[in-house]
Amino acid sequence: MADGQHPGPTAAEPDDVSVDPAAPADDVAPVDRGGDEATGVRALLERSRERIASEQAHLNELIERYHDRPLLDVALRIYQRDRESAGSVVGSAVAFRLFLFFVPLTLFMVGVLGLLARWIEPADVNSTAGLGGTIAAQINTAMSAPDSTRWIATIVGLFGMAWAGRSLSKVLITASCLAWQIPLTAKASVRVIGSIIGLIAAIVLVGSAVNRIGDRYGPGAAGLSFLAVAALYGIAWMALSTFLPKATRDPGALLPGAVVVGVILAVMQAISQLYLPGKLDRASELYGALATTIVTLGWFFFLGRAMVLGLTLDAVMYERFGSISRFVFALPLVRVLPRRSRWIRTFFDLPAHAPPPPPDRPGTP
Repeated sequence: MADGQHPGPTAAEPDDVSVDPAAPADDVAPVDRGGDEATGVRALLERSRERIASEQAHLNELIERYHDRPLLDVALRIYQRDRESAGSVVGSAVAFRLFLFFVPLTLFMVGVLGLLARWIEPADVNSTAGLGGTIAAQINTAMSAPDSTRWIATIVGLFGMAWAGRSLSKVLITASCLAWQIPLTAKASVRVIGSIIGLIAAIVLVGSAVNRIGDRYGPGAAGLSFLAVAALYGIAWMALSTFLPKATRDPGALLPGAVVVGVILAVMQAISQLYLPGKLDRASELYGALATTIVTLGWFFFLGRAMVLGLTLDAVMYERFGSISRFVFALPLVRVLPRRSRWIRTFFDLPAHAPPPPPDRPGTP
């Protein structure tokens, strides 16, 4: 090549092209990363499915291994059923609906107390219920409100209770279907709503009675009274559970969950009434209403979780051991009752003909 001549482009160098940094951004083709993001999401979902399948397989293996140990076997089955039915999520949903139900219920009660202010005094209400402090001050304020405010609070609270109770009943029905592994249904039931109101009313009345006992006889008597409180809560939850969908009509299948829910509610109320009041008074001086709000929301969460646990326990115990009622009515002294009473057979979901008694062992007279 002669001096002073510049080489021209050749066919062997088509890729030797430089990009002008001053060129406009629109001339540069954008990089499509949508496919990479979709691939990452699919990979994450696949890993989650594999992890869940691995956990389920491990749980099934443990259940098979410890099948001969009833307590451990039941605990593993409860844990497995709780994971399958998303117990934490459902329990949180129940807790949120309970909170939404308590708000209009409180408004309704405040309105009713205001309407009754003509015949009763705030001091009488606080003394009878054993209330004091902030709650007593709020009752005094509610009962001194004008008539228009009382009627508005009563009507709005009543409609709010109907709406929130319908939503709460749907969540409880769904939770029961998931626990018993039966087809889902979200149809609200008036009986469930009424049972919820009855359970909450029982909590309020029992709390007032315990406060009254504590004021009159001291904390020791109030602590002993929680044994009766647990029994009352268990009966109320068992009555509510009878209206929820399940795999059997036998009310005896609801007994384990009723015991657990009753005990948990009694313990929660004992802590709330015997331990927390002094702590909240000191905490309120520092944090105001924040401490009370945290305790209240925590109370609702544990209450919702206890309800879901009770439903799961009922289903697992029934599937593992069968009907408690059938065991009871198979005893010698009461086995004749189902044969003579069709109502007993229907109510306890018993077979039309009781199974024959086990044969005697060889060599026995």
